[in-house]
Amino acid sequence: MSAASMAAIAAAATAVIGALFRLPSRWFCGLLALSALLIGLDAALRGLAENWVLSSLLVAAVFSGAALHAVITEARRRRTP
Repeated sequence: MSAASMAAIAAAATAVIGALFRLPSRWFCGLLALSALLIGLDAALRGLAENWVLSSLLVAAVFSGAALHAVITEARRRRTP
């Protein structure tokens, strides 16, 4: 098991355990995006099919967008009285 795989598992496990302890959405989605990026990196380094790499990057982009949405929503919520 490569270092990228272990880091991806650790990031995903941290996100899931954090969700049990009410981790904010921006952190949850950010950790899952990091995990997906690390999975894509590992797949690219191992020379797996391009579809595997591209799909993991697509998942990372979706979770990054969700994290950005959570950050913007929280900022708007704090700004309004």
